[in-house]
Amino acid sequence: MKYTLLLSLLCCILSIPSFAQGPIPNVEGHANAIIGKLTKSLSLKEDQQLKLKGYISDFITQRNTVVAETATNPKAYDAKIKSMHNGFYKKLKTALTAEQYETFLQQKPAENDPTNVLSQLYY
Repeated sequence: MKYTLLLSLLCCILSIPSFAQGPIPNVEGHANAIIGKLTKSLSLKEDQQLKLKGYISDFITQRNTVVAETATNPKAYDAKIKSMHNGFYKKLKTALTAEQYETFLQQKPAENDPTNVLSQLYY
């Protein structure tokens, strides 16, 4: 009886989803999915798609290098990710029109949603 209870408790604890994003193993796949969404919502031209795909891939790759700090040193992670976001958004401003950039900012999900690939760019 004790073992059944302990096993049930352990299963419940392990099944709780983590809301922190982990490293993204398939950077190119995620970048393509994000470009697909942004192309529709921002009416991206082909040259913009190519630029943004590079910027997004670079951002995700950089983000993957610091994501381990989420649990061990949240303050350091927050500072690094904020700096990375600032650099990424500056690059976006050069590749998008002012209207497209504003639309991009408006697409930010209210909270981190692992089912929304765009969350990777905002959180």
